[in-house]
Amino acid sequence: MRYSNWLKCGVVMAAALATPAMASTDAAQDATQDQAAAVADIVVTAQRREQRLQEVPLAVSAFSMESLEDGKVESLLNLDGKVPNVVLAPVGAYPFASAFYIRGLGYADVESSFEPSIGVELDGVYLSRNVGAVQDFFDVGGITILRGPQGTLYGRNTIGGVVSVQSRRPSFDFGARGQLTFGSNGRQELRAGVEGALIEDKLAGKFSLLAKTYDGYVKNEDGRDLGAQDVLSMRGALTWQPTDTFDATLIIDYTKDEGTGAAFQNASLPNMVLPGYGQPADNDGDPFLAHIGDDIFSDLDALGITLNANWDLGAVKLTSITGYRKTDTEVLSDFDATPIPFMTVHRDETHDQFSQELRLSSNTEGKLTYVVGAYYMTQEYDIATGQYGLVFGGPTAGSTIYTQQKSDSWALFGQADYEIIPNLTLTAGGRYSKEEKTFTTQPLFYPNAKTFDASFDDFSPKLGVSYKWSDTLMTYAQYSRGFRAGGFNGRAGSFEAVGPYDSETVDSYEIGVKSDLFNRRLRLNASIFTTDYKDMQQSVQQLIPGTLINQTLVANVGAATISGFEGEATALLTDAFTVSASIGYLDASYDDFMANLGDGLGVIDRTYLPMPYAPKWSNSVTFNYKQNYEFGQVTAQASVRHMSDMFTSFNTLNATNDLTLRKANTIVDGSVALELPDGRWRVSLWGKNLTDELVINNTFGVGALLASRVYQPPREIGVDLSFTF
Repeated sequence: MRYSNWLKCGVVMAAALATPAMASTDAAQDATQDQAAAVADIVVTAQRREQRLQEVPLAVSAFSMESLEDGKVESLLNLDGKVPNVVLAPVGAYPFASAFYIRGLGYADVESSFEPSIGVELDGVYLSRNVGAVQDFFDVGGITILRGPQGTLYGRNTIGGVVSVQSRRPSFDFGARGQLTFGSNGRQELRAGVEGALIEDKLAGKFSLLAKTYDGYVKNEDGRDLGAQDVLSMRGALTWQPTDTFDATLIIDYTKDEGTGAAFQNASLPNMVLPGYGQPADNDGDPFLAHIGDDIFSDLDALGITLNANWDLGAVKLTSITGYRKTDTEVLSDFDATPIPFMTVHRDETHDQFSQELRLSSNTEGKLTYVVGAYYMTQEYDIATGQYGLVFGGPTAGSTIYTQQKSDSWALFGQADYEIIPNLTLTAGGRYSKEEKTFTTQPLFYPNAKTFDASFDDFSPKLGVSYKWSDTLMTYAQYSRGFRAGGFNGRAGSFEAVGPYDSETVDSYEIGVKSDLFNRRLRLNASIFTTDYKDMQQSVQQLIPGTLINQTLVANVGAATISGFEGEATALLTDAFTVSASIGYLDASYDDFMANLGDGLGVIDRTYLPMPYAPKWSNSVTFNYKQNYEFGQVTAQASVRHMSDMFTSFNTLNATNDLTLRKANTIVDGSVALELPDGRWRVSLWGKNLTDELVINNTFGVGALLASRVYQPPREIGVDLSFTF
């Protein structure tokens, strides 16, 4: 791409090897002269205790509330490309569902019988399904992204990593915040919040809301706006501190998101079935003009309740995290993206989850620090997926798949760090997981349902060593295992195809360095890793015997190796000017892949196929300027993100055709803001995708029937007007 060479030079010049966060998540710079002119220390809880990021022997990136505001980060999607080897995209057909990949591991589907590969947690509560993981932010205190398997410190095990979002806690000082946003494509938003003490020094409360309307960035040929949204989100929180040794925070959040849904483009190949009905691939030359015949929609209702309690018992600290989430979604999609009723899909799902996590951690300084915990989660969902259209023989012909599942998960986990000699620390941890699932399905055109049961268990260890060469240099090495439970095929076309399929495991090996140089004005972090992926779960499409209808099944098809390196850097060039950069490299390939992929070739070796969402390069550079003047504080930021080619769905055509390929792209974002001297008023001008790069979000095929494509937004600009009291 036209910016890629410049970007690579920028990465090298910025010494692209360390953290993208530009301010502390919770604290803290020493009040000394030297520290005032240093890259800010970042305090995170990646190991379930407060630590400077530079002392955490993990590949972890953190973003503070300040850096999120400066970068106009409104959802996790806005961090896509800013963290090395991390892809944060929406599932094309379901805009509020996440297609998150870390180091080539992830999944891009909304089928609830699959377990997520990447964990997303909100205020410590793991979201057991990716539907609802993509929502607009408001009142967020910070975001932490951990790369690699996590399980010895987290309630729920994940094979690829964790994306942790923390909302702001109530303050005992009265305050009010508000922000009005006006932008491209009819964007109008109100973010507001108020907080303060309800009982002096004992009870504090906070209430915040987001109201948003957005027309979407795609027009249908009949004049309809597609991708439109009407969002109302609210969050209330109470913090109770009756003593110096106990605190509890109750958080209740609710989101209602009503929209028109994703605007598909017909990307079918000439030999697919849909062009035979007189509907070849869209070639009007306008990727933001759609030709959809159905009145599509996409609605989300989500309620969350979280209770986080901490009890200081002296030598140890007891933490309890209780979470409940209920998510209802209803989506009507025109999969063929044409004026004719070829294939329409209506999905209606209700999902409930309850989780309880208890952790006991060391609370004193010493050679030994540890965390031990227990975790329980129960969840249940009901899905009705109707499929209709000419592919079934008539405009209204079709049927509905009904599926239900109840699953219970238990885990015991722990990790200990022991300093055997000064500055040399050994780490050992482990996790035992057990899951039980009861699955009921009534496939397409079946008059009855059938219930299946299965259980899965695993022990995943972790071993590591780290050495602090000085206060500004640390190296580490670690081994960790991740586990992803098996399950059932929610889109099976017959009872024989339901499964279950088996669990998969990931063994990850990593070495890294964290350093502060030049009197802490340059921070360089880097890691090298390799991952062995075994009993790999892969979605495959096959025809239901005797029909033209596809069934999507999961099979344990083999093994893969994913290796690479990552670097992140922050350089304080002047007291006002900071440059941050990141670079990620992936080498991902299948080692063993024997499967029938429904292409008529039977069970053959498929190791030649490329892995989806595994770009070879992911680089970024962010320039941040912040300076006080007599008329106020000026903040300016520009970020450049580059990703090389990657396939956006798994398809047998990927070996010979670029149908699902997202070509290399470079995205430029920018903002400039002025905050008045009293600190109360702020105006910000911002732009996203300033060079108007055309970027495919994803392309997916429905077997030999059709292929559809969704694009990311074009250039958008806007203004924020903010106040704080």
